[in-house]
Amino acid sequence: MSSDKKKNERLTVNLDPESMERLDDLQSELRTSKSEVVRRALKYQEVVLEKEDLSPDELETILDLRLRPDNLLFDIGIFQAFLEEIGEPSEDLKEELREIGRQFYSNYCAIGIAEPIKCLKRLERTNLYRLIVDSENNYTIVPIIPELGEYLKIFFKGYLNASDLSVNVIMDRHKVRIRIKE
Repeated sequence: MSSDKKKNERLTVNLDPESMERLDDLQSELRTSKSEVVRRALKYQEVVLEKEDLSPDELETILDLRLRPDNLLFDIGIFQAFLEEIGEPSEDLKEELREIGRQFYSNYCAIGIAEPIKCLKRLERTNLYRLIVDSENNYTIVPIIPELGEYLKIFFKGYLNASDLSVNVIMDRHKVRIRIKE
């Protein structure tokens, strides 16, 4: 009587001490075997490769943003409809956006993201804009929705003005241009 069921295969791998420590930590945290940790890791890796080959830093950023209870994920069309309805931002809204930018700066500094380029790259993963690095101190933000540009400009002014840097943030043909002065 033969079985169609596949048998498990034994595999031997070499891990550096750091990876071995990670595996031990995950085994303990998940309260399972090392083999089960590896099986779960393979499933996650398949998803990452199937959707988009993300680096661990990119995946961590996306998950950080997604799992915060004060962040939302929704269709860009809904976002655009809101922006079209709002029209030109009021002075109160502008000040609120600047304050949110200042708070982001404080929160990002607390987790080691003080350099503007790190912030810009991290927030690019929100899918609100595409970042172009023109030079070491010059960046162009191209909003996914053109109407979003003014709001992004205000937010980044608040963010960058909270730092000790001398910056210039302007709108130019539906793009936000950021120049950090030496």
